[in-house]
Amino acid sequence: MHFEILVEDPSGKEALDILIPKIIGDQHTFRVISYRRVGRIPKNLKNETDVSKRVLLNQLPRLLRGFGTTFANYSINFPAVVIVVCDLDK
Repeated sequence: MHFEILVEDPSGKEALDILIPKIIGDQHTFRVISYRRVGRIPKNLKNETDVSKRVLLNQLPRLLRGFGTTFANYSINFPAVVIVVCDLDK
């Protein structure tokens, strides 16, 4: 299985880059992508924000569509999952 893990900051990426291999083992693959802030889920679920800002939840609808398209092109024997990690510091 392949895991795409989206986190809201670079420090979260650093921590997950160390922890994830210990959790999922060698038989799986993963990629951790960090964003600048958490943001919020858009009310209309249409992404009209500036892509360069890389705010995680604001970009989430566009990201999930992209992952869906990408993973749909892989073979059936390539299961993949997207995980969104947000902390609760506010």
